[in-house]
Amino acid sequence: MNLEMVVAFGLYILVLGIIGFLAYRQSNASADFTLGSRSLSYWVTALAAHASDMSGWLFMAFPAAIYEKGMMEAWTAVGLTFFMWLSWKYVAPKLRSMTEHYHSETLPSFFEERFGDTSGTLRLVSAFFCLLFFTFYIAANFFALGHLFDAIFNVSYTTGIAIGSLVVCYILLGGFLSIAWIDCFQGIFLLGMIILVPCVVYGHVGGVYSLIEQANLRGLSLSIIPRSYTELLNALMTASWGLGYFGMPHIITKFMGIRDVKEMKKAMHVGIAWQTVTLLAAVSVGLLSIAYFPNDLAQPSHAFIIMTKELFTPFVAGLILCAILASAINVMGAQILSCASVLAEDCYKKFARQTNKVTTAYHIMIASRVSVLAICLIAFTYAYFNREQTIYDLVLYAWTGLGCSFGPLVLVALHTQLRNKYAALAGIVVGGLTAGLWPFFNTSICAMIPGFAFSLAAIWLVNMMTKSDKIMAPAVKDMY
Repeated sequence: MNLEMVVAFGLYILVLGIIGFLAYRQSNASADFTLGSRSLSYWVTALAAHASDMSGWLFMAFPAAIYEKGMMEAWTAVGLTFFMWLSWKYVAPKLRSMTEHYHSETLPSFFEERFGDTSGTLRLVSAFFCLLFFTFYIAANFFALGHLFDAIFNVSYTTGIAIGSLVVCYILLGGFLSIAWIDCFQGIFLLGMIILVPCVVYGHVGGVYSLIEQANLRGLSLSIIPRSYTELLNALMTASWGLGYFGMPHIITKFMGIRDVKEMKKAMHVGIAWQTVTLLAAVSVGLLSIAYFPNDLAQPSHAFIIMTKELFTPFVAGLILCAILASAINVMGAQILSCASVLAEDCYKKFARQTNKVTTAYHIMIASRVSVLAICLIAFTYAYFNREQTIYDLVLYAWTGLGCSFGPLVLVALHTQLRNKYAALAGIVVGGLTAGLWPFFNTSICAMIPGFAFSLAAIWLVNMMTKSDKIMAPAVKDMY
């Protein structure tokens, strides 16, 4: 274990702790803990939304996919950027306005109010699918942290995920504000680090000619343009990852926290620019790995870590590798907070009202913090007993599940007048079950496409079958 690397990581974690403590001093109520009282500037909103999206997948799994399969995997980046732009354009402003109109702080509570469900079924079913797929997503980030600490400090996988679980501390401190400000800081930091490494590696490997030579030897294509009908279909399926943005609770809740909906365009420009640069840099890491490692890597997901350790001094390498830590805990923080908010706002608060128990903002905030610990324990247990799964596959499964469960319904809720609670419930159940079960029966077609399509079809069909329950939604002023 290198002392200089330990010092670098220690200094970085200390900075995060200071930010978390400062946010804690501003979190005095459940609204502060859940949405930061909708007080974020457009800069913080943009960087927090995008940084809470790019997990350890950005540094480890995505470059590994490029390294193993070539440039056609870059269609993932194309799809993510395009659909995130659509999400900023057509989801963010309306969601911000409508959730404030309905006084909703979570996606399940918004669905309940928007579709007029007084039974609580829609909220509870939404909460179930949210918690189910987030458990896999959080476990994937435990995997990334376990491998990170194993590769850097030569500690066991179990010790690595145990260290990673310490991220809970700053979530317990400041909630939404803590995560948003830490995401903003880490978004700037990891942007610099993921640009720096490929720039240095490029000079070390001998440039483009060396890359082309090694790619030809391994039979990899460096072209992103499909050369056959099969490659075109694969590119479209790969790009379909981006559909998930419409239903990612931990990302779209950042839209809900912006101070002024009129600043959403500025946030969009900042966020899309950040995402474009980081994804291009991640693609570069994967491509340069082909030239840097002429022999096949045993663990391609460690390419960024190995190159950094070999090309930089231990202290600088430690700081650079903190970017992987940053990306993983960004997403973990946002996801755990989303789960905690769902448990506190949509489960505990609902149950308390039904049993006539008195609940204050303080009680709900405490319930949120207890929920954080419970969720981490479940995800930690899953990661501990399922360590053979890959980060890429687990992220894809969780991402698809959340996107298909909520994405179609978010679009329907924001852009149609439909207020049929049965149709809304059918959309969540059909989308979630399709995404969850599809990989067990068909692995050649990405589950995102059938899951999204079947969810929309279920909403339409059930709405047609229950027309008597169709109620027109009240108008909500579009301030964007």
